[in-house]
Amino acid sequence: MFLPISAIITSVVIVLAIWLYSDSVRTFEEQLKNSLKLEVRTISKMFDREQKLKIENVKKSIKLALKIFNESSFYIVNNVLEFIAENQLTGEKTSVYLNPWYLNGYLINDNNSFVDSIQNLIGGTVTIFQKTDSGYVRISTNVLKKDGSRAIGTFLPNDSPVVQTIEKGETYLGRAYVVDDWYITAYEPIICQDSIVGMLYVGQKEKDLEELKVILRDLTIGKTGYPFVLDDNGYMIIHPNREGEFWGDSTIFYQIRDKKEGTFEYMIDGKEKLMSFLYYEDLNIYIAASVVLKEESKELRQDTIRNSIITAIITISFLLIFIYIFTTDKIYRFFTALEQSKRNLSDAQQALRESEERFQELFDSTVDDIFVTNINEEIVEVNKAACNTLGYTKEELLKMKMSDIKSSQFKSSVTKNRKIIFKKGSYQFESEHLTKDGRIITVEFVSRLITYNNEKQILSVVRNITRRRMEERQVLSAVIQAEERERQRFAKDMHDGLGPLLSTIKLYVNELKSMTSSQKEREEMVNYSNELIDEAVVATRNISNNLMPSVINEYGLVKALESFCDKVNKVNKINIKFETENLEERLDQNLELIFFRVISELINNTIKHAKAKNIFILLVKNEDKLDLYFKDDGIGFNVEEILTTKNLGMGLKNIISRVKSINGKYSFNSIPKEGFTIKIEVSI
Repeated sequence: MFLPISAIITSVVIVLAIWLYSDSVRTFEEQLKNSLKLEVRTISKMFDREQKLKIENVKKSIKLALKIFNESSFYIVNNVLEFIAENQLTGEKTSVYLNPWYLNGYLINDNNSFVDSIQNLIGGTVTIFQKTDSGYVRISTNVLKKDGSRAIGTFLPNDSPVVQTIEKGETYLGRAYVVDDWYITAYEPIICQDSIVGMLYVGQKEKDLEELKVILRDLTIGKTGYPFVLDDNGYMIIHPNREGEFWGDSTIFYQIRDKKEGTFEYMIDGKEKLMSFLYYEDLNIYIAASVVLKEESKELRQDTIRNSIITAIITISFLLIFIYIFTTDKIYRFFTALEQSKRNLSDAQQALRESEERFQELFDSTVDDIFVTNINEEIVEVNKAACNTLGYTKEELLKMKMSDIKSSQFKSSVTKNRKIIFKKGSYQFESEHLTKDGRIITVEFVSRLITYNNEKQILSVVRNITRRRMEERQVLSAVIQAEERERQRFAKDMHDGLGPLLSTIKLYVNELKSMTSSQKEREEMVNYSNELIDEAVVATRNISNNLMPSVINEYGLVKALESFCDKVNKVNKINIKFETENLEERLDQNLELIFFRVISELINNTIKHAKAKNIFILLVKNEDKLDLYFKDDGIGFNVEEILTTKNLGMGLKNIISRVKSINGKYSFNSIPKEGFTIKIEVSI
């Protein structure tokens, strides 16, 4: 036991040491990334400072140049010279007419002495512009074109922001596109006789980074890092040894192009490097810095590995000694308990398998059809009963949807019913199934939302109610026929019994109207009429008693049944034993009448058909239930045959309908030659 535990502890400590090593290296690299970001931002601040210095220099330079120009003798000659000028933006050439300008007696046009002298004082570039209809033309400048020639004759068009500012008599200060490049510039209007006739310009190239190049070339980051600068076209502007190279098609440039800032790793010359960059919008350049990852973290890795090994050895030794001395007995008990737990787990797994087998057996053996369907209406599980009912194999049903087994009348209601189930969680409804051989079966669904295979699915228990519907129709028919017989009997009693009496009474009454009859005859007619009226009253009472026994109204169900049973027992053809429990109080009148009719019907059926000698009746009240037990020792009958045959069993069906009318439950049993038993239970 000690050896496996030792191996586990050693493995854990080694894994922990490796994790600590990895975490230290990861933390160092994260710090290195932050340091690179800070270095790049620091360099961008240097560029900001350089831009501000250029703006300040331009401000001072324009003031000095304007002062020298204004202190010089300046005048314009009226004769006009035709001149070909070139738009510096479009390259379009046009004819303009210029007046000769003179400064200190020297012609300024195409004479660069003044601008060069100013350049020697302030540095940068200097230009004198003369106003024309097309714009402001350079007549003297030390701004150079790409071919190295001075940009004499180029002009700024009138829609230039610079020209629009000068036309207002204001100074323009800021970035401006000069011939072929961007400059930090200052422009001042030249005024003669209260009119703006031209403008004076000084400026420095925006990307004149010579001073910064010297600083950045000498700057190192960590042991292996250095800064570098690329323009937005991919040319290396500043780099210790790759300056001037084109990197626009390199994978590095693809990763930084069109991004404001970022940090990433890349491979170059077989070395893995970490790079941080920032896009400097004022100059349209990328300021970046990179280091060689492994070189920077080499010492840290070595120190971390060495310290981790030492710590791991000490920790493992201490733990093993501690375990060996203090916990050997506990470990033994632990493994003993673990072995027992494994045995218990194995027993539990075996019990679970047996439980699953029992459940599957129960699932397949239940008489009701069971379906499990997913959200797409597809059948995902079904039991054997459903297969037997529909005539399909399980494999066939698992490839079908619920709508595939519906009759045409109920196909459209599938989606509607399923929406209700998903909304309410459960739903009970009726439908029709279409079997494989084309038969239509009336079914009752009890559906519930369940979680099956980690999905919301619907479990439906489906019961074939075709036979129940047929029985209900037969029971209804029996009720209708019983009511019709009752009406016929009532009509017969009224016609044959009460009708003749009333007709005779009417004859006597009419005869009394006759004045020819003697007093004696009239008295006899009155006596006969009274006797007939008494007979009519008795007949009426008998008819009423048949409809609603008076003994029930006066004394209740128990007394009415006792009276009825006594009358039957006096005939000596059958013996009825009637018992009650907890029925000291009266029940609801309607309930008493229905139970009286049910028991009377049961007794009459037994007398007519059963050839029984004894009947036992027990009526029991238990809290909120009323239970009836009825048993005879007659010849019995085939219940299935009686209930399914159209013209048989009307009495039994009539009893069932009465029980259902008060939401009662019933169960009966009868076997030929073994008598008949029925139990009825009603909530009160």
